[in-house]
Amino acid sequence: MVAANVKIIEELKNFLDTISTEPEIRKLFTQSEEDFTRNRKLPMDKIVGIIINMPKRSLSIEIQEFFFSLEQDVKSSTKGAFSLQRTKLQPLFFEVWNAWLVAAFYTHYGAKVKRWRGFRLQAVDGSTAYLLNNPDVVDYFGVQANQFGSIAMARVLQIQDILNDITVRGEIHPIKVSEKAMVANQVSRLYEDSLTMFDRGYPSFALLYLMLNEESPRHFVMRCTIGFNKEVTQFMLSSKSSKVVEMHATSNAIETLKKQGHIVTSKTTIKIRMVKIRLSNGETEILLTNLYDENLFTLQDLKYLYGLRWGIETTYGKQKNQLQMEQFSGHRVICIKQDYAAGIFVANLQSLIEKQCDNYLTLINKKRKHEYKINRNVSWASLKFNIVKLFLDNNPQQILLKLQKAFERNVEPVRPGRKHPRVVKAKRINGKYQTFTNYKRAI
Repeated sequence: MVAANVKIIEELKNFLDTISTEPEIRKLFTQSEEDFTRNRKLPMDKIVGIIINMPKRSLSIEIQEFFFSLEQDVKSSTKGAFSLQRTKLQPLFFEVWNAWLVAAFYTHYGAKVKRWRGFRLQAVDGSTAYLLNNPDVVDYFGVQANQFGSIAMARVLQIQDILNDITVRGEIHPIKVSEKAMVANQVSRLYEDSLTMFDRGYPSFALLYLMLNEESPRHFVMRCTIGFNKEVTQFMLSSKSSKVVEMHATSNAIETLKKQGHIVTSKTTIKIRMVKIRLSNGETEILLTNLYDENLFTLQDLKYLYGLRWGIETTYGKQKNQLQMEQFSGHRVICIKQDYAAGIFVANLQSLIEKQCDNYLTLINKKRKHEYKINRNVSWASLKFNIVKLFLDNNPQQILLKLQKAFERNVEPVRPGRKHPRVVKAKRINGKYQTFTNYKRAI
């Protein structure tokens, strides 16, 4: 997999070099045509390098150590100069760079890309991100209020390839934007060969209609509430475990789809398969899908598929706790957007390098009691200052191998089925730092 990763890095380097040197392309990612045209201490590639280097500490220290790590006869920049230069770069750069990485992954990994019966398994889920209480940030993203006050917050939506641990796409929006609206805008961008999992907060006639009425229908498995509609309620009360029904458009769906340019009436129907799944805790969940063939897609298959959706939950845990998603390197809206998009890009790079360790893990797992995996928290520390060299150095293969060895030195056992009662501890509310018994940050 090293060879595939080298090709991916080369494509990403070419992308960065092209934008840095081609004025007509560069202006698509900058605030004005004049940005990054002069030969300065902080050209575009170094601005990008500092941002993807995960600057979570004092910005002055981060910039100083960044230049020191380059081992070049170049003086460090001030944090003021960096803060001024970074605002010239649109967050769109990191979004497109990540899309380039994802496309290169599917191309160069080829048959090694993990699929389920030919499908790319995806999960969609949203979250929120706490932001800085800066007036401009509050004005753009909005606040979430409760009885104790209000705090600046953003809405986040991500699409995750859960078998390959790749974040296909991520978006950050004002808190008032609903997850359903964000998902509706993504339907046409889902891969034609994808099978997407949604949790019970997403099902609606409008979303089901959109998934089914693409030129090439998008496959899905959605969990819904027991009272989602009358068809689901009746199915729940019946003795059947699987049933295909025709669902009629609701008045709300008709209005929602009309705004999106779809002509739908009360007589419009969609074909949906409903499935009952018995959970280990005794509860019954209802899944909606367009995998109609009961012989080809059994109840056990659908239970297994929906269970994989948990992968996107662990991705958010990784991003918020290990990558410190909510620890921003700037106080402005553009800095927040840059950091969020760059964080997804870095997480995908980490996942690619981790794949290089598969053979090593297979070998040691044959000799040990437990299955072992890479300690991801420690792996972020290995990426620090090395991730930049992948794009500024002429020998990315050497750096990839160096990172692979660093990853392999830090593995941890996987202990399935462990359950511990949650102990709620009193939290200190004053002071900047807290000590956790089960976690120490690595970056």
